Amino acid sequence: MLKRGHNSYVTLIEAERHINLRHAGTSAPRQAWDGLTHRRDKHRLLVNACDMIEQLPFPGRKSTTAQILVWPRDGSRDVPQTITHAQIELALWLAHQEAQPPEVAGESRAELIAQGVTSARIGKWAESYDSNKQQQGAMQSPTVALLLKPLLSGGFGIC
Repeated sequence: MLKRGHNSYVTLIEAERHINLRHAGTSAPRQAWDGLTHRRDKHRLLVNACDMIEQLPFPGRKSTTAQILVWPRDGSRDVPQTITHAQIELALWLAHQEAQPPEVAGESRAELIAQGVTSARIGKWAESYDSNKQQQGAMQSPTVALLLKPLLSGGFGIC
């Protein structure tokens, strides 16, 4: 079950509003999301997205020792909108990845490298991974990477 402040930064209603506002109904990620007929599947993706974001090396500390999630940080009471948007965008990206047929999902060399695969062997199947890239799973989505980069580097871009 999705619960803000425990396993999510957002509610399902907030996620639906964000997706409806920012993604065309004809886009493949949006169609994958809309194709999820059970609320529990959307909850699962939002929880998984939150879990992936929680693993990232954000600077600073939790605002209180009692809080479960890593945000808010450094005495703030608020979770940055960037974090909530990133969680929703990551859940949407995960929905799209799950909707891909097995022969498409994760097959391209670029995707495998992005996922941390450094080598593979077919005979007696073996894989090697870059542990730094494995920990950056949330950053596989280009949109999420753009959203979170300023928070991970400790600064914000100037226009």
